[in-house]
Amino acid sequence: MALEIDTLTLRGKRIQLLQGGSGPPVLYLHGLVADVHSLPLHSGFTAFHEALASLFSVYAPALPGYADSEGFDELETIEDAVFFCLDVIDALKLDTVSLVGTSLGGWVATEFASRYAHRLHKLVLINPLGIATPQVRMGNFFYAVTPKAEGGQHEVRALLFHDPQSELALGAIPDQMSPDAYALFYKAQVVAARLGWTPPSLYNPRLKDRLFRIRVPTLIVWSSADRLAPPALAEMFRAGIPQAEVVLVPAAGHALVLEQPQQTAKTVAEFLTR
Repeated sequence: MALEIDTLTLRGKRIQLLQGGSGPPVLYLHGLVADVHSLPLHSGFTAFHEALASLFSVYAPALPGYADSEGFDELETIEDAVFFCLDVIDALKLDTVSLVGTSLGGWVATEFASRYAHRLHKLVLINPLGIATPQVRMGNFFYAVTPKAEGGQHEVRALLFHDPQSELALGAIPDQMSPDAYALFYKAQVVAARLGWTPPSLYNPRLKDRLFRIRVPTLIVWSSADRLAPPALAEMFRAGIPQAEVVLVPAAGHALVLEQPQQTAKTVAEFLTR
Protein backbone atom coordinates (compact mmCIF):
# COMPACT_ATOMS: atom_id res chain seq x y z
CA MET A 1 0.00 0.00 0.00
CA ALA A 2 1.53 3.31 -1.13
CA LEU A 3 2.26 5.88 1.54
CA GLU A 4 2.47 9.58 0.87
CA ILE A 5 4.16 12.52 2.55
CA ASP A 6 1.72 15.23 3.55
CA THR A 7 1.76 18.27 5.81
CA LEU A 8 -0.28 18.73 8.97
CA THR A 9 -0.58 22.18 10.52
CA LEU A 10 -0.54 22.41 14.32
CA ARG A 11 -1.03 25.88 15.77
CA GLY A 12 0.70 27.47 12.79
CA LYS A 13 3.56 24.94 12.63
CA ARG A 14 4.03 22.60 9.65
CA ILE A 15 4.42 18.93 10.61
CA GLN A 16 5.63 16.29 8.17
CA LEU A 17 3.17 13.40 8.04
CA LEU A 18 3.56 10.01 6.36
CA GLN A 19 0.11 8.56 5.74
CA GLY A 20 -1.77 5.99 3.72
CA GLY A 21 -4.06 3.00 3.79
CA SER A 22 -7.65 2.57 4.84
CA GLY A 23 -9.40 1.08 7.83
CA PRO A 24 -9.25 1.76 11.56
CA PRO A 25 -6.81 4.57 12.41
CA VAL A 26 -3.30 3.80 13.66
CA LEU A 27 -0.95 6.55 14.82
CA TYR A 28 2.73 5.58 14.56
CA LEU A 29 5.41 7.36 16.63
CA HIS A 30 8.88 6.85 15.20
CA GLY A 31 12.11 5.89 16.89
CA LEU A 32 15.40 7.67 17.61
CA VAL A 33 17.11 7.06 14.27
CA ALA A 34 17.00 4.38 11.55
CA ASP A 35 13.25 4.90 11.14
CA VAL A 36 10.91 6.98 9.03
CA HIS A 37 11.67 10.71 9.27
CA SER A 38 15.34 10.01 10.05
CA LEU A 39 16.02 8.17 6.76
CA PRO A 40 15.43 9.25 3.15
CA LEU A 41 11.95 7.85 2.48
CA HIS A 42 12.79 7.03 -1.13
CA SER A 43 15.31 4.45 0.12
CA GLY A 44 12.51 1.96 0.79
CA PHE A 45 12.67 1.81 4.59
CA THR A 46 8.88 1.88 5.00
CA ALA A 47 7.99 -1.80 4.53
CA PHE A 48 6.59 -2.08 8.08
CA HIS A 49 4.30 0.91 7.58
CA GLU A 50 3.21 -0.25 4.13
CA ALA A 51 2.24 -3.63 5.58
CA LEU A 52 0.15 -1.95 8.28
CA ALA A 53 -1.45 0.32 5.66
CA SER A 54 -2.92 -2.74 3.95
CA LEU A 55 -5.30 -3.07 6.92
CA PHE A 56 -5.34 0.31 8.65
CA SER A 57 -5.28 4.04 8.02
CA VAL A 58 -1.72 4.80 9.10
CA TYR A 59 -0.59 8.23 10.26
CA ALA A 60 3.10 8.72 11.09
CA PRO A 61 3.99 12.30 12.10
CA ALA A 62 7.57 13.50 12.45
CA LEU A 63 8.30 14.91 15.87
CA PRO A 64 9.15 18.63 15.81
CA GLY A 65 12.75 18.96 14.65
CA TYR A 66 12.75 15.67 12.77
CA ALA A 67 12.73 15.85 8.97
CA ASP A 68 10.74 18.93 7.89
CA SER A 69 8.59 19.28 11.01
CA GLU A 70 8.63 22.73 12.57
CA GLY A 71 8.35 23.58 16.25
CA PHE A 72 11.74 22.33 17.46
CA ASP A 73 12.01 25.29 19.84
CA GLU A 74 8.77 24.18 21.57
CA LEU A 75 10.02 20.66 22.28
CA GLU A 76 12.03 20.63 25.50
CA THR A 77 10.73 17.73 27.60
CA ILE A 78 8.95 14.42 27.09
CA GLU A 79 5.79 16.16 28.32
CA ASP A 80 6.00 18.45 25.27
CA ALA A 81 6.13 15.37 23.04
CA VAL A 82 3.01 14.01 24.79
CA PHE A 83 1.11 17.22 24.05
CA PHE A 84 2.37 17.07 20.46
CA CYS A 85 0.83 13.61 20.17
CA LEU A 86 -2.45 14.91 21.58
CA ASP A 87 -2.43 17.82 19.12
CA VAL A 88 -1.91 15.43 16.21
CA ILE A 89 -4.83 13.22 17.24
CA ASP A 90 -7.06 16.27 17.60
CA ALA A 91 -5.94 17.75 14.26
CA LEU A 92 -6.70 14.44 12.53
CA LYS A 93 -10.15 14.54 14.18
CA LEU A 94 -9.74 11.10 15.74
CA ASP A 95 -11.86 10.41 18.81
CA THR A 96 -9.85 7.28 19.60
CA VAL A 97 -6.90 5.69 17.88
CA SER A 98 -4.59 2.70 18.22
CA LEU A 99 -1.16 4.04 19.14
CA VAL A 100 2.01 2.28 17.98
CA GLY A 101 5.36 3.61 19.18
CA THR A 102 8.88 2.29 18.75
CA SER A 103 12.05 3.26 20.61
CA LEU A 104 11.77 6.98 21.40
CA GLY A 105 8.22 6.89 20.03
CA GLY A 106 7.50 4.01 22.40
CA TRP A 107 8.55 6.20 25.31
CA VAL A 108 6.27 9.02 24.09
CA ALA A 109 3.43 6.53 23.56
CA THR A 110 3.83 5.13 27.08
CA GLU A 111 3.80 8.60 28.63
CA PHE A 112 0.76 9.53 26.52
CA ALA A 113 -1.14 6.38 27.49
CA SER A 114 -0.47 7.00 31.20
CA ARG A 115 -2.33 10.32 30.85
CA TYR A 116 -4.82 9.93 28.00
CA ALA A 117 -5.74 6.24 27.90
CA HIS A 118 -9.36 7.25 27.16
CA ARG A 119 -8.20 8.46 23.72
CA LEU A 120 -6.78 5.05 22.83
CA HIS A 121 -8.30 1.89 21.43
CA LYS A 122 -5.15 -0.20 21.85
CA LEU A 123 -1.46 0.43 22.54
CA VAL A 124 1.58 -1.21 20.94
CA LEU A 125 5.08 -0.59 22.31
CA ILE A 126 8.04 -1.80 20.22
CA ASN A 127 11.37 -1.77 22.07
CA PRO A 128 10.24 1.32 24.02
CA LEU A 129 12.62 3.57 25.90
CA GLY A 130 11.68 5.44 29.07
CA ILE A 131 12.29 2.84 31.78
CA ALA A 132 15.51 1.44 33.22
CA THR A 133 16.93 0.29 36.55
CA PRO A 134 20.43 0.16 38.06
CA GLN A 135 20.36 -3.57 37.27
CA VAL A 136 19.06 -3.21 33.70
CA ARG A 137 20.60 -0.17 32.08
CA MET A 138 20.09 1.11 28.58
CA GLY A 139 22.99 1.38 26.16
CA ASN A 140 24.64 4.76 25.73
CA PHE A 141 23.10 6.06 22.52
CA PHE A 142 24.64 9.52 22.74
CA TYR A 143 28.14 8.11 23.15
CA ALA A 144 27.62 5.77 20.21
CA VAL A 145 26.62 8.58 17.83
CA THR A 146 29.42 10.93 18.95
CA PRO A 147 32.00 11.25 16.14
CA LYS A 148 35.22 9.38 16.91
CA ALA A 149 38.74 9.87 15.60
CA GLU A 150 38.53 6.68 13.54
CA GLY A 151 35.35 7.88 11.85
CA GLY A 152 32.39 5.84 10.66
CA GLN A 153 29.13 4.86 12.34
CA HIS A 154 29.98 1.31 13.41
CA GLU A 155 29.25 1.96 17.09
CA VAL A 156 25.70 3.18 16.58
CA ARG A 157 25.01 0.35 14.11
CA ALA A 158 26.26 -2.15 16.71
CA LEU A 159 23.88 -0.63 19.26
CA LEU A 160 20.82 -0.68 17.00
CA PHE A 161 21.16 -3.69 14.69
CA HIS A 162 21.39 -7.43 15.24
CA ASP A 163 23.94 -7.62 12.41
CA PRO A 164 25.63 -4.20 12.25
CA GLN A 165 27.54 -5.13 9.08
CA SER A 166 24.50 -6.30 7.16
CA GLU A 167 23.51 -4.59 3.93
CA LEU A 168 20.41 -3.29 5.72
CA ALA A 169 22.37 -1.71 8.60
CA LEU A 170 24.98 -0.21 6.29
CA GLY A 171 22.24 1.17 4.08
CA ALA A 172 20.32 2.69 6.99
CA ILE A 173 23.36 4.23 8.73
CA PRO A 174 26.26 4.29 6.27
CA ASP A 175 29.71 5.47 7.22
CA GLN A 176 29.59 8.04 4.45
CA MET A 177 26.24 9.84 4.10
CA SER A 178 24.95 12.25 1.53
CA PRO A 179 24.37 15.77 2.86
CA ASP A 180 20.58 15.23 2.90
CA ALA A 181 20.85 11.88 4.69
CA TYR A 182 23.29 13.28 7.27
CA ALA A 183 21.01 16.26 7.91
CA LEU A 184 18.15 13.89 8.79
CA PHE A 185 20.45 11.75 10.95
CA TYR A 186 21.92 14.75 12.78
CA LYS A 187 18.56 16.47 13.37
CA ALA A 188 17.24 13.25 14.90
CA GLN A 189 20.15 13.18 17.35
CA VAL A 190 19.56 16.80 18.35
CA VAL A 191 15.87 16.20 19.11
CA ALA A 192 16.70 13.02 21.03
CA ALA A 193 19.25 14.94 23.09
CA ARG A 194 16.74 17.68 23.79
CA LEU A 195 14.29 15.11 25.18
CA GLY A 196 16.60 12.67 26.86
CA TRP A 197 20.18 13.91 27.26
CA THR A 198 20.03 14.57 31.00
CA PRO A 199 21.17 11.46 32.91
CA PRO A 200 19.67 8.99 33.28
CA SER A 201 19.47 9.39 29.50
CA LEU A 202 16.27 8.53 27.61
CA TYR A 203 14.62 7.53 30.87
CA ASN A 204 11.95 8.92 33.19
CA PRO A 205 12.40 7.60 36.75
CA ARG A 206 8.71 8.36 37.48
CA LEU A 207 7.27 6.50 34.51
CA LYS A 208 7.48 2.99 36.00
CA ASP A 209 5.12 3.95 38.83
CA ARG A 210 2.59 5.42 36.38
CA LEU A 211 2.18 2.35 34.19
CA PHE A 212 -0.85 1.20 36.16
CA ARG A 213 -2.78 4.10 34.62
CA ILE A 214 -2.55 2.51 31.17
CA ARG A 215 -5.88 0.70 31.16
CA VAL A 216 -6.11 -0.33 27.51
CA PRO A 217 -5.08 -3.61 25.87
CA THR A 218 -1.33 -3.34 25.31
CA LEU A 219 1.11 -5.35 23.22
CA ILE A 220 4.80 -5.12 24.07
CA VAL A 221 7.06 -6.30 21.23
CA TRP A 222 10.74 -6.68 22.10
CA SER A 223 13.80 -7.82 20.21
CA SER A 224 15.72 -10.59 21.93
CA ALA A 225 19.05 -9.03 20.86
CA ASP A 226 18.27 -5.37 21.64
CA ARG A 227 21.51 -3.79 22.86
CA LEU A 228 20.07 -0.34 23.46
CA ALA A 229 17.00 -1.33 25.50
CA PRO A 230 17.71 -4.78 26.98
CA PRO A 231 14.82 -7.27 26.63
CA ALA A 232 14.75 -7.73 30.42
CA LEU A 233 12.94 -4.39 30.50
CA ALA A 234 9.94 -5.95 28.74
CA GLU A 235 8.88 -7.66 31.95
CA MET A 236 8.85 -4.32 33.80
CA PHE A 237 6.44 -2.90 31.25
CA ARG A 238 4.29 -6.04 31.34
CA ALA A 239 4.21 -6.13 35.14
CA GLY A 240 3.18 -2.50 35.38
CA ILE A 241 0.51 -2.31 32.65
CA PRO A 242 -2.68 -4.16 33.71
CA GLN A 243 -3.70 -5.54 30.29
CA ALA A 244 -0.28 -6.14 28.75
CA GLU A 245 1.24 -9.06 26.91
CA VAL A 246 4.79 -9.53 25.61
CA VAL A 247 6.07 -10.97 22.33
CA LEU A 248 9.83 -11.51 22.00
CA VAL A 249 11.23 -11.49 18.45
CA PRO A 250 14.45 -13.49 17.92
CA ALA A 251 17.39 -12.47 15.75
CA ALA A 252 16.65 -8.74 15.78
CA GLY A 253 18.09 -5.63 17.37
CA HIS A 254 16.63 -2.32 18.46
CA ALA A 255 15.79 -1.35 14.86
CA LEU A 256 13.14 -4.07 14.73
CA VAL A 257 10.77 -2.38 12.27
CA LEU A 258 13.65 -2.27 9.80
CA GLU A 259 15.16 -5.68 10.43
CA GLN A 260 11.94 -7.69 10.53
CA PRO A 261 9.23 -5.44 9.06
CA GLN A 262 6.83 -8.11 7.83
CA GLN A 263 6.91 -10.28 10.97
CA THR A 264 6.58 -7.22 13.21
CA ALA A 265 3.68 -5.82 11.15
CA LYS A 266 1.95 -9.22 11.22
CA THR A 267 2.30 -9.43 15.02
CA VAL A 268 0.99 -5.90 15.47
CA ALA A 269 -1.88 -6.36 13.01
CA GLU A 270 -3.04 -9.58 14.65
CA PHE A 271 -3.18 -7.84 18.01
CA LEU A 272 -4.98 -4.77 16.71
CA THR A 273 -7.60 -6.82 14.86
CA ARG A 274 -8.14 -9.40 17.60
